[in-house]
Amino acid sequence: MHVIFHVDLNAFYVSCELIRHPELRGRPVVIAHDSKRSVVSTASYEARKLGIHSAMPLYMAKNKCADLIIIEPHFDYYHELSSRFFEILKKYSPYLEVASIDEGYLDLSERITSTHEQPYGIAEAIQREVYQMLGLTCSIGISPNKFLSKMASDMKKPMGITILTQSNIKQLLWPMDVGEMFGIGKKTALKLKEAGIMTIGDIAQRENYTILKQVLGNSALVFYHQANGKDNRKVQYEARQAKSVSNSETFENDLEGIDEIAEAFKPIADHLSDRAKKESLVANSIAITLKFDLTHSITRQMPLEYYTNNSEEIYSAALMLLRNVYNGEKVRLIGIGLNDVKSVNDVKEQLSIFDRIETPKEDNVDQIIKIFNKENLGLMKASDLLDKNS
Repeated sequence: MHVIFHVDLNAFYVSCELIRHPELRGRPVVIAHDSKRSVVSTASYEARKLGIHSAMPLYMAKNKCADLIIIEPHFDYYHELSSRFFEILKKYSPYLEVASIDEGYLDLSERITSTHEQPYGIAEAIQREVYQMLGLTCSIGISPNKFLSKMASDMKKPMGITILTQSNIKQLLWPMDVGEMFGIGKKTALKLKEAGIMTIGDIAQRENYTILKQVLGNSALVFYHQANGKDNRKVQYEARQAKSVSNSETFENDLEGIDEIAEAFKPIADHLSDRAKKESLVANSIAITLKFDLTHSITRQMPLEYYTNNSEEIYSAALMLLRNVYNGEKVRLIGIGLNDVKSVNDVKEQLSIFDRIETPKEDNVDQIIKIFNKENLGLMKASDLLDKNS
């Protein structure tokens, strides 16, 4: 069973700016350089209702809306939020394919098979976390393959969740205009309509394949299969160890005071430790996040001289960071992260012979001598020394 999510941030550039300018919510807003030759990068949903869309020349957008609000793009800011968005997605599955700055595919097949979770519930959790952590909304398409998931994520915006399967594509997918099919541009859509192919359902019909071949050439078979809900492409994830593991909690009532925050950090550290141990992960850098409101948060980290997944060590480092940065403000969200994460088996530590070694019991002397002699210290038991001198 394959379960593929396509997660798409809604009106991404505009949504980023509205975090910093909440007074503009509900207004027609576009992201663009305010010049004669400029084009719209992203339009708010209010602007879209007026016929304004991305790639539209700015002067045309102005003609459609005299009160249009134009914001200069801040791409460094967008890329920062994008990186944080994908870090959130990786928490739900390591099998992530980044499709663009604001969208990606997640393969959750392995997770759902092992945990028997409901895909819709996972999608809701992703939406909640993305909004709580970043203040951004996203739409999610769920299906057995990448094509259907991409189509599904566009069906309900903003903040929609749509499931497409073989059982419902005739009702949901086939009636759509041929120009709405992913991969078909405006010029190709026009040619298809001139040939009598008006909907995605028309592309799916075997009797129309000769016409498709004439218009689409060698791509005809791909579009024919996709219109019938078939797509064998795999999620192209990076097969590498995750660099960080984190847990956070948002509180219904803001936390006040360092003691209250410190107390709330303890179960988070315990949960993070349990999670790292289950996945056989250790880290040598601890980070904390304090979020005060949607636009104001801080993250601080500190390196350790050793790798750990121990709850008490994680908690102690988190408290040290908290004491260094906390300024008395009320806090709505706190989090702890393990950075520079590695598999336990990959860690090759060069420890001092006295570091992190528990006091041995008498019946473990032989074992401890073996450990010490890895440092070429030539240790032996007193009885061995007597035997040698006799």
